[in-house]
Amino acid sequence: MRRLCAAALATALLAALAVCFGGNALAYFSSVGSGTASAAVTKLNAPTLSSATPAIGGTVTVTWGAVTPPGAGAVTYYVTRDGGKPAGNCPTVSAPTTVLTCKDSGLSVAEHTYTVTAVWETWTAVSGTKTAKVTVGEATKFAISASPTTVAPGESINLTITAKDINDSTVTTYTGSHSLIFSGASASGGGNAATVANASGTAIAFGTATPLTFASGAVTVSSGKNGVLKVFKPGTANIVATEGALTTPTPAAVTISALPASKFVLAAASATPAAGATDNLTITAADTYGNTITSYTGSHDLVFNGPLASGSGALPTVTDSSGTDVAVGGATAIVFSAGVAVGGAGVGGTMKLPKSGSTTITATEGTITTPLGVTVTVSPGAATKLALSATASQVAGTGFNLTTTAQDVFGNTATAYTGSKNITFSGAVASPSGALPTVVNSANSAINFGSATALTFTAGVAIPASSRNGFVKLTKAVATSVSATDGTLSTPTPLALTVSPGAAARVALLEPVVSAGSIGSPCLFTCTITALGNSGTVKAKTAIADASGNVVTSVGAVKTVTVTVTAGGTITGSPLSIPATGAAVSATEFTYTAPASGSFTHISTAASSGYTSATATATK
Repeated sequence: MRRLCAAALATALLAALAVCFGGNALAYFSSVGSGTASAAVTKLNAPTLSSATPAIGGTVTVTWGAVTPPGAGAVTYYVTRDGGKPAGNCPTVSAPTTVLTCKDSGLSVAEHTYTVTAVWETWTAVSGTKTAKVTVGEATKFAISASPTTVAPGESINLTITAKDINDSTVTTYTGSHSLIFSGASASGGGNAATVANASGTAIAFGTATPLTFASGAVTVSSGKNGVLKVFKPGTANIVATEGALTTPTPAAVTISALPASKFVLAAASATPAAGATDNLTITAADTYGNTITSYTGSHDLVFNGPLASGSGALPTVTDSSGTDVAVGGATAIVFSAGVAVGGAGVGGTMKLPKSGSTTITATEGTITTPLGVTVTVSPGAATKLALSATASQVAGTGFNLTTTAQDVFGNTATAYTGSKNITFSGAVASPSGALPTVVNSANSAINFGSATALTFTAGVAIPASSRNGFVKLTKAVATSVSATDGTLSTPTPLALTVSPGAAARVALLEPVVSAGSIGSPCLFTCTITALGNSGTVKAKTAIADASGNVVTSVGAVKTVTVTVTAGGTITGSPLSIPATGAAVSATEFTYTAPASGSFTHISTAASSGYTSATATATK
């Protein structure tokens, strides 16, 4: 041993080990020698356990006095409760410390006995005992009460949540912020989860940690914060709060009464019906929060809206309970059972939508509306016809874009009609000069009306681009119509167009009459007359025409046309006058008279300043 704890012997001359002892003392000499020394007897005193004070919540504060160490080094201590290991921050036999007070926790309601043991080196000394009677244990559960206990969906309910021990005593030391998780109430039909307002007033959904502030063991509502419950689904809800191992053995029962129907919730059997196909609606009468109102039963007259008529004029319909198709916008009798109408025979609610594309359907009955309708995307049917579209007013000889569209029976674009198709156009006719109407195909070649024209369709439409794939030139100034066919599909309704003359460009011979022989056709810009004979005559008016031979109007000033002849024959009635306004046709005619004898080929020319001349050739 390192310490002298008993009386030392004065002589150091002994060669042998000398040992003496008395009371708690034990000592020995560690070497041989002579000299003198002094010694004293000492011991480790037991600590004084001054108090063991219980508190609400299953805790006891233990306090003891310090012990002076017998020598160098510090004294440490450990606590025992009921002969065993304490909890809280109290030192234990395996981990003694120098503290002089500690708090034991997690105690049951009972009387508990404490001791403190002082430790110095290998010495120990045990205090006397103190008892502490715990009357309120630690929190083991929550008790919940609600006020009021019957409300409408979404109305506020004030919760009081109390921390209790095993004997239902309030654990007033359970204070401060605690994150509770609530359960026991389902979300509404519209998905509105039940909520509890946290300590700052934010509504937190059930199932999510909700920070609440406890004071004296309880949560109470203040200024709409710290425990305001809202439930949105009618029926009985049993509210439970949980924090770790603490839960609510007896839930708080609240009753949520039903609201009247305020809206319709619609669903379609198919989100992608074909045009004109039947598609059953499911219609649910619901409250503000999407809960089904089971008391909404029997026949109700609903008005459906949203879908539009198709291009062919076919109306969208919904069947009533008798199976009659009622056009959208009209009152439709629908039979509900427990708040729900599932479309079908005897119920109604089977819709037919002829117009392709996305559309949203709503329903209304008085003040009951559909805030969010059901959206469906209607697909077009197979191509059954062709439709043409272009600007209604055109100019002769000037090209324009003609769009050709394949449509289903309802007038929807038949998007499956794609690729190169041979389309034959008809309706428009040649101009007075004989110029034929044409369509430029996808390969940039002009094809006459009446001949197959290759056009490229994309998603059911042949759209002209870069003056091809449907670029049209009409030559005759007239009200006309254009049709198209691919051999199977055709245009049930031709495209009506009004074609006006182009710009004034040429002098034309108009309405020629011969006394003998015949006139070649056309006889407009270049005219051939044969077998006129001796002294035969040609009579004609003159006009100003466009490049295709259509007579123009309102040339702006009086124009003079002079007719001349070469190689014999005579002209009378020239010059002729073209009026400034109205049809550009001379009011009078000129007469060409062939020579009285001999063979001849005569050329007559009608000319006016600024325009290309017309010529006529006459032979005997």
